[in-house]
Amino acid sequence: MDTVTESQRTLYPYVTGSSVVAIKYKDGILMAADMGGSYGSTLRYKSVERLKPIGKHSLLGASGEISDFQEIMRYLDELILIDNMWDDGNSLGPKEVHNYLTRVMYNRRNKFNPLWNSLVLGGVKKGQKYLGTVSMIGVNYEDNHVATGLGNHLARPILRDEWNENLTFEEGVKLLEKCMRVLLYRDRSAVNKIQISKITEEGATVYPPFSLKTYWEFSAFKNPTVGAEGSW
Repeated sequence: MDTVTESQRTLYPYVTGSSVVAIKYKDGILMAADMGGSYGSTLRYKSVERLKPIGKHSLLGASGEISDFQEIMRYLDELILIDNMWDDGNSLGPKEVHNYLTRVMYNRRNKFNPLWNSLVLGGVKKGQKYLGTVSMIGVNYEDNHVATGLGNHLARPILRDEWNENLTFEEGVKLLEKCMRVLLYRDRSAVNKIQISKITEEGATVYPPFSLKTYWEFSAFKNPTVGAEGSW
């Protein structure tokens, strides 16, 4: 007797990555993410790389389900391979790759089998800087600075106040570190092992991980329930 296999769906993410924060700066795009991989609420993995160069002109950062991100990387490897096989002197830019990702995410959402990620895609081609994001259901936009996950709530207000288009590399890194520090304080899934990457006309660089200097002696950290007696 034939057994009919039930179709498999990602009903809930298993191992997830936290926020990605990205900005345009004077020479290109800067992106930051931590290296934590959470199994539910357990910080299970501490060395998950979530920032990846794509082709010659693009850089991808991902929040959400790590295995789905690996699947997206397989799609993109194939896309870049086919693009290279044409050997026509042209190569896919960040706008094309972002466009492709919006179609993939929306297509999977329509099949009720989404890739459980929020993606950030930045790059530079022919002097044009590009930065966009796409959610697990295909919602997408471009902006001068983007963030996924809790970063969208905690990091973007800082970026709206302090970002400008003429930031140097050093100023951009400092601004991203400020955002990642706030996330480290306030996001339970964040881990103090940060990766920063940049992409310019010359190509992409992913820097080695580092830890942020933190200060935990704030009075609100020491006694978080003051003024809220009787709460948990």
